[in-house]
Amino acid sequence: MEQAERPLEILVLDNHPEALTAAAMADWPEASHVRLVHSGENIGYAAACNRAASEARGDWLFFLNPDAQADPQCLTALLAAADARAGVVGAQVLMPDDRTNAGDNPVHLTGIAWAGRFGEPREHGPPRRVGAVSGAAMLTRASAYRELGGLCERFFMYYDDTDLCWRLRLAGWEVVFCPDAIVWHDYEFERGGRKWFLLERNRLWSVFSNYSLLSLWLLSPLLIGTEVVVAGFAIRQGWTLDLVRAWGSICSGLPALLRWRRGVQSGRRVPDRQIVELMSSRFETPLVRSRLALRADPLFALYRRGLLLILSAANR
Repeated sequence: MEQAERPLEILVLDNHPEALTAAAMADWPEASHVRLVHSGENIGYAAACNRAASEARGDWLFFLNPDAQADPQCLTALLAAADARAGVVGAQVLMPDDRTNAGDNPVHLTGIAWAGRFGEPREHGPPRRVGAVSGAAMLTRASAYRELGGLCERFFMYYDDTDLCWRLRLAGWEVVFCPDAIVWHDYEFERGGRKWFLLERNRLWSVFSNYSLLSLWLLSPLLIGTEVVVAGFAIRQGWTLDLVRAWGSICSGLPALLRWRRGVQSGRRVPDRQIVELMSSRFETPLVRSRLALRADPLFALYRRGLLLILSAANR
């Protein structure tokens, strides 16, 4: 990863039991700032990031997916966008043809998140405050990351970036998107049942952990209705059993979920109304099309306005 802003160190995390990355790196030129960290087994993406972060020495942690390539000016742009309140700064992630993969990733009131501006032309503009950024390429303040316990390792993979951004904002940090920081990602949207299981389970874990009790109560009709719609989608797409497994995983992991929730809420510095202000009330992704969701957009917008009014009146 050639960068104009030379990293203090580069940690390569190998999750393969046979350390295949170590073998592939055997012919690399020796560099004192490059270190291999071998987990010994596939501990998952979230745990691997936490493992590397525990050994990192810098004030900032830059997470880059193994199938992503950063522009030489990427780190320079990210660091320039990182002001005193920034907990994480995300890059604009492009596909090989320069169309957008992700970056400024919307988060719906229901916790559903998606790759922002997917398939659209490359964006130009100044850094801005957003709800979430892509974990494929994000710069995170090391002290804030460790204070929050890093990525939630129960997720294994998927949704970990959205959850981290949500928790950072709850703790009082800003999430910033920097369009001028560019990373190319050879990406293809996978639609397998295991992915839907992980996405749905991890979303529910995050929603139940991060929202206040008042917000959960106010949102309960919307959340229940969303599960009904998701169930219908799962039936049509053939991953009903994976959805049931996701619900079962939440129920069986309830004691751990409650412990995690207490930790998240004890570190809260920001009321939910400030979180909801940057949430979306519309579904705007070509990756998953739902006529019902599009028709419901006006209702979601009304629901969001009402939620913000109640939370503001309650000073929550």
